[in-house]
Amino acid sequence: MGHFDKTKCDCCVCPMQCVLEQFINEEVIILTNFPGPAVIQIKINKVENFIVSGLDIADNNIAHVSICNIVTATIVTTRKLPDVKPIQQNTKGECVCCEDPITNVANSLLGKPICITGGVGCDIVIIVKVGEGIVIAEDITKRNVVFSSCALSIIKEVSEVSSLRTRRKSLEKTQE
Repeated sequence: MGHFDKTKCDCCVCPMQCVLEQFINEEVIILTNFPGPAVIQIKINKVENFIVSGLDIADNNIAHVSICNIVTATIVTTRKLPDVKPIQQNTKGECVCCEDPITNVANSLLGKPICITGGVGCDIVIIVKVGEGIVIAEDITKRNVVFSSCALSIIKEVSEVSSLRTRRKSLEKTQE
């Protein structure tokens, strides 16, 4: 994994790039947030200079995605849990007021069912790993979803019973 150079990109962009680099030749569903929500499924072939590039599964064209706009990356073709950078406590800049607090909340909820919002809707997931600028959760289909901490707007704690009901309803809808 790369290193951080203490730039504005340290909080979430560098950590997301480090995670995506671990999934070269894998299919990933990416949700971005600018200029509005957009979703693309690509087979990653390159990650460099804060751009992830790959084959768009929908139309077989090469797509280039700005990592700074990624809200989530759902790993489709492997269950591998990516390595993440350890959580760091920053002393200045955006990281202190944006990334650090929500990362700390996520870390306190490891292993618990939560409703997490990163731009569109709210999904019940279980947080399985937290690192600098990154929250990794398992969705209802057992896929790993990588969230950019800086793009998380709401983390809602849910009861086990509520979580199971919601997950069951979601699974039933996807199977119809």
